[in-house]
Amino acid sequence: MPQDLAIAHAGQELAGRLFRPAGAPRAGVVMAHGLYSSMQSEKLTRLAQALAQAGHLCLMFDALGCGVSPGDARHTTLTSRRDQILDAAQALTVAAPGLPLAYMGSSLGGTAALLAGRVRPPLCLLCWSTPVDLTALMHRLAAQPAPPDLPLMVQDIARHDLKAVLAASPRLLVVHGQEDEVVPVRQAHLAYRLAPEPKDLLLLPGADHRLSRQEDQSQAMARSLAWLERFAG
Repeated sequence: MPQDLAIAHAGQELAGRLFRPAGAPRAGVVMAHGLYSSMQSEKLTRLAQALAQAGHLCLMFDALGCGVSPGDARHTTLTSRRDQILDAAQALTVAAPGLPLAYMGSSLGGTAALLAGRVRPPLCLLCWSTPVDLTALMHRLAAQPAPPDLPLMVQDIARHDLKAVLAASPRLLVVHGQEDEVVPVRQAHLAYRLAPEPKDLLLLPGADHRLSRQEDQSQAMARSLAWLERFAG
């Protein structure tokens, strides 16, 4: 059974959930969900369970304003999501000192994981359905009938040079659905093109943004586990 874990962040506590392997872990994985998702995500829970079964320690958490963590999702910024991943990484280090850490992020969680990797370099990065051109994405979302209410996001995005971040992010796995209706698949091609070797790209024919189909999730999980194993030794 997973273990609840409180993560200290900016004077508050994020709700976390720790998945432990049966034996001594070989690596730790910090997992970040998307913009309005939470650690209740069935897809990410399946991945966390698979990681633990493969011998890795996995920490999921609810970002501020999501799930059961405190805060207001309207105040979400890329910087804040990055810093929450870094605090989760610190909590995992306290729970298992000396364990090499990887970062996994879904959608906006993947973008935040890339930024966290520039502050605290991980063993490797696993990015699913991840936007890397946030300006283009925000313009696209703003044109929708019900655009997201994120008053701080656009100004914060300008603080980050994601192309430069990608160019300095080795050991990156990009997983993307070819029919992603939120983040166009061209963003996955851009991320892969900019990242240095070693890198890998898994494009899933017919898959949507959430990788809703079980077979798409299974392929993404298998490639992610193999990528982590490559670097966890």
